[in-house]
Amino acid sequence: MVVPRTDTVWVFGADGGQRFVDNSKYLYLYANAHRGHLRAVWLSRNDDTVRRLQEMGYEAYRTDSLWGMWLNLRSQYAFVTHGMPDVNRWCSGGATTVVLWHGVALKRIGWDYDYSEFRGVLAKGKTIIKQNLIDRFDYVTVTSDAMIEPFSSAFRMDPNRILVTGYPRNDVLTESPAESDPGPNVEDDDDLRRRCVDETVLLYAPTKHWETDGNVVDQLELAELERQMTEIDAHLLFKPHPAEPFDLDGAERHRLSLVPEGTDIYPLLKHVDVLITDYSSIYFDYLLVDNPIVFYPFDLDEYRSHRGFYLDYESVTPGPIATTFDGLLQGIEEALDHDEFAEERRAVRETYLRPPNTGRCEAVCDLFDPAVERG
Repeated sequence: MVVPRTDTVWVFGADGGQRFVDNSKYLYLYANAHRGHLRAVWLSRNDDTVRRLQEMGYEAYRTDSLWGMWLNLRSQYAFVTHGMPDVNRWCSGGATTVVLWHGVALKRIGWDYDYSEFRGVLAKGKTIIKQNLIDRFDYVTVTSDAMIEPFSSAFRMDPNRILVTGYPRNDVLTESPAESDPGPNVEDDDDLRRRCVDETVLLYAPTKHWETDGNVVDQLELAELERQMTEIDAHLLFKPHPAEPFDLDGAERHRLSLVPEGTDIYPLLKHVDVLITDYSSIYFDYLLVDNPIVFYPFDLDEYRSHRGFYLDYESVTPGPIATTFDGLLQGIEEALDHDEFAEERRAVRETYLRPPNTGRCEAVCDLFDPAVERG
């Protein structure tokens, strides 16, 4: 029996079904708050996520539950950030899959990423089969016209199926967030909230370095960072990539701390005075805040050679670029003392991001909501 799908049932998921995060999270909250005629359902493999959402009055189910599978089969639209495992791929055949993705394409992704060198021939073959026969995407959302070509190449998709809507998560940086946000975020930690509002705060948010075997911890002298933060009366928060976590070596640090695991970084960004990163596209989001950025690509040449970029790295990084730890300390000092990159940030922002005062969640919903009249 073929289960008929309905265009007013939408399912959402993220990060392999594990967490309530990213663009799917913000679009789901928006749909619940502003599109009451839609049935927005969150699917997850994490019992705590399902329970938390249900306690807040939202509709959420385990991906493998009877209700989860039934609604996945009934939904016309599935919104994901990483791929079909965000929901239930086996119940999504015939649905329209919209990949909201999770970053601007600075570094190569998808088919343009050389799987064979890092993941082996068998892994590459498995990926080819999965992406051709199972995980077929109908649309991908991007942040600007400049991203159409990279994403079309990465997903081997018709450019007309690359939708320039902006990322839903960026609405929280330019507009009021949804009235009720049950996800872990800065508001859940009183000390972190106070620190972000009352103190000078720097955030170090690197990406993973699997391609170069680079170890982020090995590139930092924590005692020296503690000294610098004390000297400038600031606090440095660390938000490691989930695939490359690290601790602060067990020593007592008064000016350094880790962002609690599971924290939604996006409400936090508005309170960050300086962002430090490498190749993470979080800095594109942070351009909407328009505060200084320091880049620490300590393995730049090797990373460029092995992973590769769609964009010219030096041309799209509006801030000091440090490849040594001493250079990083100097870059932090320059960013706080004299910000010289405002014009460069504006140029990159205007090229790669949807205009600041536009509703990205609204733009995505308007494309698929059956109640919206289209010319």
